[in-house]
Amino acid sequence: MPVLYLLRHGTLLPNPERRFIGQRDVPLSEEGKRQALYWKHELADIPFTEAWTSDLPRCLSMTRLVLEGRRLPVRPDAAFREIALGDWEGMTKAEVEERFPGAIAERGRDFWSYVPSGGESFSMLAGRVLPALHRRLSALSPDGTALLVAHAGVNRVILMRYLALGMADFFALPQPYAACTRLRFSAKDLAQLV
Repeated sequence: MPVLYLLRHGTLLPNPERRFIGQRDVPLSEEGKRQALYWKHELADIPFTEAWTSDLPRCLSMTRLVLEGRRLPVRPDAAFREIALGDWEGMTKAEVEERFPGAIAERGRDFWSYVPSGGESFSMLAGRVLPALHRRLSALSPDGTALLVAHAGVNRVILMRYLALGMADFFALPQPYAACTRLRFSAKDLAQLV
């Protein structure tokens, strides 16, 4: 059965105003780089046969640090990008509320389906992440081991489907910076990804 190590990128530069990040280019902090080196050490004996990552710089940096010294090609994929928050990206909640009155509350009532202006819903996120993961895992040899470095939203979508949870459990799935989860995919698990 294929094995997937699902790793969230490390800590980012401080965001004291708690601006929406989404797909913005926010680099790893020094702590994030230390977290990557921790996982480089912890995963040193794992014989990865594939390495996939979001194509956003924070994930590319994390992946390169974790796999430094290995002769393993890294395959970036836009399908594993964080949820797109569109016009909200770079704004605080107060700024969103000022520009899009009632939008925060509306999203809170239906996180799964709500689409921010110019962005995507969590349902749309799942619709691009899960088929991409299914394709990649299906092409992996039965005894293959892959690393996927992605984002909190992406990882939660994968874990939610893997654990057969509903949207109500989405934010209950912990995904702190540099969280790593090992998943083994049976044929049944693969079938549930689509």
